[in-house]
Amino acid sequence: MGLPEPSLSFTIPSIHDDTTLDCRLYIPNAHNDNTARRGAIIAHPYAPLGGCFDDPVVETAAIEVLKAGWIVGTFNFR
Repeated sequence: MGLPEPSLSFTIPSIHDDTTLDCRLYIPNAHNDNTARRGAIIAHPYAPLGGCFDDPVVETAAIEVLKAGWIVGTFNFR
């Protein structure tokens, strides 16, 4: 089982050059709207060696955090 489709995908522009940061946000289904929301940002392995937000390590960690009911953010730093 892989990650579901992101709840939101967007880009953030760099303030230094024309590079954009690709972002994905995963929001779990809430069983109780009165629960406190927690979130985690999961970063991928070193980009110059091939890491990206589709990395299996990111996927595995994000799946477990989503199962715990947390909002998950991933970023592609490439």
